[in-house]
Amino acid sequence: MPAPASPATVSSGVDLLLSGGQVIDGTGTPSRRADVAVRDGRVVAVGPDLRVEAARRIDATGLTVTPGFIDPHSHSDWSVLGNRDAQSTVRQGVTTEIVGNCGVTYAPLTETGAAEARRALRAYGYEGPVSWRTFPGLLDVVHRQDNGTAQNLAWLVGHTALRDAAQVRGESVDADGLARMVHLLEEAMEAGALGMSSGLEYGSGRYATTGELAEVTSVLQRYDGIYASHIRNRDAHLLDAVGEFLAVARHSGLRAQLSHLNVRHDTGAPHDAWHDAVGRLATEREAGLDVLADMTPYPHGIGLATGLLPNWLLADGPASAARRLDDPDVRRRLRQDCDRYWRFVHKGQWERVVLATSPATPELEGLPFPEIAALRGQDCWEAFFDVLRAAGSDMPTVQLMGRLFTPEHVAEAVAHPLFCLGVDGFTSRTEGPLAARTRHPLFFTGHVHYLAHHVLHAKTLGLEEAVRKMTSMVADRFRLSERGRIRPGHHADLAVLDLASLAAQDTFAFTGTYAAGVPHVLVNGELVVHHGRHLGTRPGRYLSGC
Repeated sequence: MPAPASPATVSSGVDLLLSGGQVIDGTGTPSRRADVAVRDGRVVAVGPDLRVEAARRIDATGLTVTPGFIDPHSHSDWSVLGNRDAQSTVRQGVTTEIVGNCGVTYAPLTETGAAEARRALRAYGYEGPVSWRTFPGLLDVVHRQDNGTAQNLAWLVGHTALRDAAQVRGESVDADGLARMVHLLEEAMEAGALGMSSGLEYGSGRYATTGELAEVTSVLQRYDGIYASHIRNRDAHLLDAVGEFLAVARHSGLRAQLSHLNVRHDTGAPHDAWHDAVGRLATEREAGLDVLADMTPYPHGIGLATGLLPNWLLADGPASAARRLDDPDVRRRLRQDCDRYWRFVHKGQWERVVLATSPATPELEGLPFPEIAALRGQDCWEAFFDVLRAAGSDMPTVQLMGRLFTPEHVAEAVAHPLFCLGVDGFTSRTEGPLAARTRHPLFFTGHVHYLAHHVLHAKTLGLEEAVRKMTSMVADRFRLSERGRIRPGHHADLAVLDLASLAAQDTFAFTGTYAAGVPHVLVNGELVVHHGRHLGTRPGRYLSGC
C-alpha cells in the first residue's frame, strides 16, 4: 500500500487530481474544501491546494466529492452478465455492490437448474451459455479479464441455490443432504464469498427449518463470514421472524445482516411491531451479537410472484404448479390460500401491484394488475393466475413491483442508526431486455434518491450522515478493506456530485433516462463516468472475503 503523503505536497506525479471540491470523506465528519490526488488506483493525498503534477486534472469547484457508494443489498448478480457496464448504477456513483442476496444466486447449479438459469438470465439481457455449475465457476465467468465489470462486486452465496443444488426438498433434510449443502457452502467460501444469504418467504428457502439454517450457517464461523437474511415474515409474524434470525446468528455467534427490515403497510402487523423488532436488534448488539439491518429508498419494492403461492401448489416444482392452474377448482382454492407475502392483495388492493418481469407475457410488463385484468376481461386473481400459467417452468422468474410501505415508515428506517442504505434492485440500462423490465425509478435513481429526496428535500438525515451510511458503514459491515472512505492509502473509488442538479431532479418519476447529478465516477482509480458520459471502462474487481 502506498505510504500516506503530506496533505500539502506529493513526492511525485499522480495520475489524477480532483481539485477544489467539497470533500465528504465517508466518516460522517463535516465536509471540507480539499483536493484529492490519485495514483496507481489509490488515494495518495487529501488536502487544500495540493502541489502536484497530475497527468489528468478535474476541476471539482462547486461540486462534492464522496467515496463511491456501496450498495449493501443488491441483486445485480442477476443482471451483470447482460450489463457489465453497470449503466444505471455506476452513473449514480455506485462503485461497489454486495450481491447474492435473498437466497437467490445462479450458482451452484444442477443440470436442471442450469436450464432454468439460462431462461431466467435471458430476461436480464444475457444471451450467452450457462457453462458453469459451481459458485467459483460463476465468479470466473463474471470476473474473467477479457470482459470484466465496471463496478466492484462482493458476493454472498444463496441458501436457496445451495438447497436446490444439493437436491434438498421440503422441510426434511437428511444427513447426506445437509452434508452436500455444507460442502457447497464451503466451496463458495473458499472461493472468497463474504457469506451466505437466505430468502425464507419463497422458493426452496421457505421450507428450511431454523435448525437447518443454524447447522448450515455454522460453516460461516470458520471463515468469519456474514449471514444475511430476507426473513420469513414482515407483517403479522414479524417478531417471530426476527426471533428466528437472531437465533440463527446466536447459534454460531455470527455477524448477521437483517435485509430490508421493514413492515408492509396494511398487512396485519401488530401495532409498533417495527419498533419492537429494531429494539430487539439493539438489545442483541448491546449483548455482543454483531447484527445490523438495511433499508430501501422508496415506498415501492420488487418481489417474486411465487411468494404469494402456497407450498401445496409449489411442492412438485413450477412446471407442475403451472399445469395445475388449468384446474378451476385449484384456482378457487388459491383465492383463499394465497394470504401470504403481500397480504394486502387479499384486501383487494391490487392497484398496489405492477407486473414487472414476465418473459412469457412481456406485453403486460409495467402494467398494474387492475389494468391487466381490464384488458383481458377478467378480475385480478384470474389475470394473476393466467400470467403464472403462461410462465410454466419459468414461473420463478415472474417479478412484481409493489407499493409496500408508507413514506413515513421509509423515512424513519432510513434515518435509524442501525440501518445501512441499499436499494434492493439491480443494475439496468436504457435499451434492450433490461430496459423493458425495469420501468421504475428504483433502478435508475434509487441511490441518488437518498440524497435528492431524503437529504436535500425531506431533510430525513444530513448529507454527511447519508454518505456515511452509503459508504464506510457498509464497507466496515462487510469487511471491505480500505474502501468506503476518502483517505490516503484507500482504493480510489470516488463519486463527484452536483448537489444542485440532484436537488432539481424528481427521483420519484421514471423518465427512462439515466440519473443526472453525478458527473464523474472513479472505480479503482480509473474514470468510468466523465462529464456524465460512461467511458466503457471496466476496472471493477471481485472483492473476496478471503
